[in-house]
This record gives sequence, structure tokens and C-alpha cells, in this order.
Amino acid sequence: MEYVARVAAETLHAFTREVFERAGFSPQHAADGADVLLWASRRGVDTHGVRNLKLIYLRMLEEGRINPNAIFSVEHETPVSARVDGDGGLGLAAACWAMRLAMDKAEQSGMAFVTMRNSYHYGAAGYYPAMALSRDMIGISLTGRFSGQGVEIGVLPTFGSKPMFSTNPIAVAFPTQTEAPWVLDMATSIAPYNRVILHRENGLPVLPQWGLTAEGEPTADALLMQKMWPLGGDRAHGGHKGYGLSMLVATMCAVLSGGWDDGHDGDETAFNGYRQTGDSHFFGAIRIDAFRPVESFKRGMDAMIQALHAAPKAQGLDRIYVAGEIEHETEQKRSRDGIPLTAATVADLREVAEKYGMELEI
Repeated sequence: MEYVARVAAETLHAFTREVFERAGFSPQHAADGADVLLWASRRGVDTHGVRNLKLIYLRMLEEGRINPNAIFSVEHETPVSARVDGDGGLGLAAACWAMRLAMDKAEQSGMAFVTMRNSYHYGAAGYYPAMALSRDMIGISLTGRFSGQGVEIGVLPTFGSKPMFSTNPIAVAFPTQTEAPWVLDMATSIAPYNRVILHRENGLPVLPQWGLTAEGEPTADALLMQKMWPLGGDRAHGGHKGYGLSMLVATMCAVLSGGWDDGHDGDETAFNGYRQTGDSHFFGAIRIDAFRPVESFKRGMDAMIQALHAAPKAQGLDRIYVAGEIEHETEQKRSRDGIPLTAATVADLREVAEKYGMELEI
């Protein structure tokens, strides 16, 4: 990826927060939105970072697809669970609210799970389980979308020719003592579609193993790729496992929350009256001390990570990483040196600054 500029992380964070506020979001929703986007940008997850400010969130707001005045609400709850409504709001803020609810319930009950319907794109899935680390909890987050009639761009089911899923990620975070926190954030497709778009923006090819053209042919052209393979690829390479994980996410997020519901008879996008409105999410928080002392768990995590670091390396390689480690080191570097930006992102941010009467020195 070719970067053409660099902006201090704090400067970009403050700019993003103010843009959200000027666009009409409440201070709390704006702060949460900025936190999520800059967390991704700091960690090198550029597919889900500040580049999406205009590309996804402001565009969806202008199209009337995001409610800037959303009020998140609990529709049903127990001491260990809740089903909540995102009110069509900013997914970044809705997800932060729901994850806090899960953690607050877990503080009282040992563990808790929250499923949310009627939300939208919530950015980097890993941010929400990482929120639990400061409370010495295990965090979990999933987000997904399912289309009963299929879509032009998305993830294929095994043996299918039309995409039925979004890239339905799974994210989990475990606290550690001295090692970097273990943070898994993975799409259930070989690659997230945002990466295809990022490559397209920058004139880069994609790997033909990621997906297919609209006609079902492998391609290295980011402009042509539309049908993404589930994790593994085709059946012979274990794609049925990625397909199964994608449906697991869709079930925990959309079916459990009621995001995939009936009553849509006559809607051509529905299947037997069922369709999903917006995106749906799932969040979990588990207190470690519900099972064992926190410090002994953290020492065990450190020891497992250190054993992997010490394991024999493949020929020509000198290091074994664990989930979140590369991103943690990138975060340290970018927090110190600034966030690198591509030409497309610079152009978008300048356009946003002009629109909202702001200044951003790049």
C-alpha cells in the first residue's frame, strides 16, 4: 500500500469526533465512533479505520440509512442477557453501548450476552471484545447479515453460485499479564470485502483465491471481484467450515436478535416473508474470576504465547505471531509516528473538512 501523508493519531481522532458531531450525532455517539475508527487505524487495520468515515458512515447518513438521533433500547433482558434495538443508528456507537451493557451485566452475574438488531456497519469487530480487557474479562463480538434472496456482492455458501452472507466476522479478546493482549478479529470469508475495495482504490490487484467475478470466474482484478469465498475456499479446501461459521454468526446475530424476522410478505428481497433489516450484532463478556483467579489466568496466557514464540520456526522465518500481536506493535508505532494515509483517504478527508468548515493539516 502506498501512503502519501501522515497525521498524528490524536489530531485525526479529534477531527473524526468533531466531524461526527457536526454531522448531527450526539457527543457520546461521536466519541464512540471516533474511538472505534482510530483504534483500527492505529493498529494498521486500514480497511476499517478512518478511511471509512466518508466512504461508509457519512455516505449512509446522507442517504438516510443511519438515524443520527437514535436511542438504543432494551427489548428484553434477564440478569445474564439482553435483546436490544439499535434504532437504525451509527453502528459504531450502538455496538459500544451494547458491549458496555454486556460488561455491566457480567460484573453482576459473572457473564452476560447481548444481541442487537436494527443497527448498521460497526467497523472493526475486534474493538468491542478489547473493551472487556480493562475489566479483566474475556470479550466476544460477532456481526452479520444474511440475505434470503442473495445479493450481488457478498460471501457464497458452499456449492452456491449467489452470495447469501456478508463477511460475518468473529472477534474474541483475552487479557494477558506481560504479553500483548490476545485479540482475534477474523472474517469468515477468506478476505473481507473492504480489503477488495481498498485494493481497488489504490489500483492494486487482489489474490484470485479470495473470490470470483459476477460470472463465477477467479480474478485478480479488484474491479471485477464480487463473490467472496468462505474461509477455506471451495469444499475440497475446507470452505464448508467457513460457510458453517458464517451461518453461525448470522444465527447468533440476526436470528437470535430478531433482526431476521417475518412479516415482509410482498417484499421481493424477502424469503417466505423473512428478511433482515440493517445489520445485527452479538456481544459477550465473561468474568475470568468466575472460573479461576485472574492473575493465574493471565500468567497462563503469557506462558502459552511464549511457548509459541519459542517453537521451532518454518524455514526462512524467524518469528511466530499470535492473534493481535502484529496489530499491537503497529499501534505502538503509529501512536508515536502518526497514522499513514493513502491518496484516496487524504482526498476524502479534505472533502469532509471543507464540507463541515473544518481544518485538518495533512
